[in-house]
Amino acid sequence: MELLIEFYDKDVLKNIVAPLTLRPEKVLYLFDNNMQDMMVFSALKKCLSRNIPGIKVEHFPIDISSVDKISRQISRVLDRFKVEECAIDLTGGSELMLLAGYQAGTKFNLPLLHTDLANKSITNLLDDSMVAKIVPLTLEDFIDAKGACFIGESHRPPSEERFSIIEEMARFLFERLTDWKYTCSFMQTVAARTLPHELFMESKWNIHMKNGKPVYPDRVILEKFQCMGFIHSLLIEGEYVQFAFHSVEDKQYCISYGVWLELYVYIAAKKAGVFHDVKLGTMIDWNAYDNITVAGNEIDVILMDDSLPVFISCKLRDADTAALNELLIAKKRLGGWFSKGIIITYGKERKGNTGTYKRAQELGLELLDATDIMAEDFGQRLVKAIREHDLVSLKWKKI
Repeated sequence: MELLIEFYDKDVLKNIVAPLTLRPEKVLYLFDNNMQDMMVFSALKKCLSRNIPGIKVEHFPIDISSVDKISRQISRVLDRFKVEECAIDLTGGSELMLLAGYQAGTKFNLPLLHTDLANKSITNLLDDSMVAKIVPLTLEDFIDAKGACFIGESHRPPSEERFSIIEEMARFLFERLTDWKYTCSFMQTVAARTLPHELFMESKWNIHMKNGKPVYPDRVILEKFQCMGFIHSLLIEGEYVQFAFHSVEDKQYCISYGVWLELYVYIAAKKAGVFHDVKLGTMIDWNAYDNITVAGNEIDVILMDDSLPVFISCKLRDADTAALNELLIAKKRLGGWFSKGIIITYGKERKGNTGTYKRAQELGLELLDATDIMAEDFGQRLVKAIREHDLVSLKWKKI
């Protein structure tokens, strides 16, 4: 295909799926002439060029106030390019752009395409025939197309060899959250007295945090950490305790209260074997073109499910409205209407049918709670929560 005409849309999927699937020589984005931010087209070009080397990407402003004006401008565009093989994608844009595109397409006898994300196909609207199955997308495609960039991970993902011991340790801590909270605060306080790369720790058993609150470790948890290989050389004598972390990575795990749920969910997603691009603790700079590196909210776990991004927020406590809103913002900002959001909380929201659970449903977010986390089939429940997310309703409902 020589030319694919796209109507620019705020939803990134509508801008990139058809070009990445059909791989035309040139893509032309028609956009509202009142639009101010032109950097969006640099982002789209970066996304398309990374996948289709040599592709030409152009953008052209149009007056979208009437069907006749849009249709005439499309006709002028077609006269300008004078290509033999051209198609119009009617997936994005406004209602008037859709009508004008249909009018111009029938006038010039052009294929009128529609991207059906639910059925993962591109069809010809004139005869309802399938043109192509959409290609798999990656998280990098979304990041590039949104003008953002990855700037690191808050925690390094563990190797597969450590999955089983991390899962066992996590479940052990989940069953002792109060003791784990005190132990984690103790470890954080002791670690704060040392340099980041130092692994050996020694302290009195009873200490005070900066706010004056007394904290002390739980002996059973320390012994479990040693048994599972996160610390070694544990020695408890009278009022003193000493031990050493096996690595800086283990140190970070042991001084982070909530990371164990993030690790647990990350491992479950990886072991499910049906998702790709699973990332842990991703930090994103939402504007890669302002020459300023600023991290937005960290996203606990991101993965791709059949070309659709899934954002997972992990809370080792009860969820609240703020947690729901935080997830919703990240979900809409990167993935748009067709992305999925899951909040996993160590509370009883679903079982108790709480207000938070009802609010999550209203926002189009899935929620798993402690009952799901501690279930032997948690991985299957995670897959089910993601796969049963209602994409069809999201097509027509703004969240």
